[in-house]
Amino acid sequence: MDRQPDLWNALRAHGIDADDPQIREAVRATLATITDVEQHSGRYVARRCAEAIHQALAYQLQHPDTDDMSRFEDEWDGDTP
Repeated sequence: MDRQPDLWNALRAHGIDADDPQIREAVRATLATITDVEQHSGRYVARRCAEAIHQALAYQLQHPDTDDMSRFEDEWDGDTP
């Protein structure tokens, strides 16, 4: 995390509350996992794992559980046709 001092600003620029402790904890845990993979298996494997995590998270955001429709509701301002 210290190698990327602008990370939190980059997240804020994308509308993410980078000061939320839970968000910081999740980001740090994810990056620590990638760092561990890099140390054990090398940069190439770590890069592939980071790409897989990125795609998995994107999928989860695009396909939320039906009880979490906040993104859909936000997108449509809660209006129903």
